[in-house]
Amino acid sequence: MKKTAPEFGTFALPLKREALRVRADKYGGSRFGRWMISWLRKRAFKGLPDPFDIEINHGLRLRVWPRTNRCEKRVFAGYQIWDTQEHKALADALSQSDTRGTFVFLDVGANVGLYSLFLEHEARKMSRDVRILAIEPDFTNRQRLEFNVTANESDIEIINTAISDRIGEAFLQGGTTNRGEVRMEADGETGQAVPLTTLNALCAAQNVKRIDAMKLDIEGQDLRALTAFFATAEPKLWPNLLILETGREATTPLLELCTTHGYDITARSGINSILKRK
Repeated sequence: MKKTAPEFGTFALPLKREALRVRADKYGGSRFGRWMISWLRKRAFKGLPDPFDIEINHGLRLRVWPRTNRCEKRVFAGYQIWDTQEHKALADALSQSDTRGTFVFLDVGANVGLYSLFLEHEARKMSRDVRILAIEPDFTNRQRLEFNVTANESDIEIINTAISDRIGEAFLQGGTTNRGEVRMEADGETGQAVPLTTLNALCAAQNVKRIDAMKLDIEGQDLRALTAFFATAEPKLWPNLLILETGREATTPLLELCTTHGYDITARSGINSILKRK
């Protein structure tokens, strides 16, 4: 029998600690602002065990483990400066899309679901229909994702599979100090065994006919996955908006692949890139 997680609110911070955490919401992304957010974050959870139940962004409920996952650490305090350009690009794509249809978002390498939950939260505020597929093969991350989806009474579809350029089985390793760094093992058959598929096969299996936006962050498999996708999927399936982890170099094979397939780089944000189809 599957063990039921304690209900949201069980791991709420003590009131004084919560007040410290919420204080971080007023700071921006300046050097001083980031320093203050970091200081308040550390003070808020110092000496207390993970996890913590928090609300951010005017009502988004999350259970977070900030010590073992970098993205959860970022949203624990100071969520307003975390991946702001990426979130704005998603919100803009949603608001500018055809209101008569359902906006389709693929969150590939969803981790604990922060991008998916953010977009669904925005869609509710806009009274828009969205279909969100959160693809996450790691057991621990997916458990956290499932809890967050339930806590927000969300309709996000959670899919247990790794993504690359072939169909079969993969083995995951890593993520001990940062759950966002779980990755497919390059060789061998040790680690967490998970199903493996391609983007095109995933879309066929889930009856996805159009992709309005896709975030892809699959720890070293991004280039393989997108190369196979562009080679096999019909152009009408290619996403209108792409959010990719590309590193800080001026150009990379992943960026070159996308630009040769009709995408413009509209923004670089830290190690991420935002691209739109021409």
